Amino acid sequence: MPSQRVIDAVWEKGRRVPGYDPTQYRMDGGGRIIRRDEFNNQRSVYGWCLHYVRPLWEGGDQSLSNLTPMSCLNKMLSLAGLNRQVAITS
Repeated sequence: MPSQRVIDAVWEKGRRVPGYDPTQYRMDGGGRIIRRDEFNNQRSVYGWCLHYVRPLWEGGDQSLSNLTPMSCLNKMLSLAGLNRQVAITS
């Protein structure tokens, strides 16, 4: 499990969503809204996790600069090789 410092730093990389509290809501690179308290919650529509920009198996490292926030759904699609981001708005 990553440290709280790492989680907080990666959260700050998420894009702010106009009209939403930036301490609670952000947007991942695929345009999906994520919620701060839903870290690693794969059952939540707002669930998010840490994602490597450049995967370890492709020479990436575990540095903060190689981590980004990503919705759990988008991460699962990425790991499945579907390479598309899913943005769901409500």
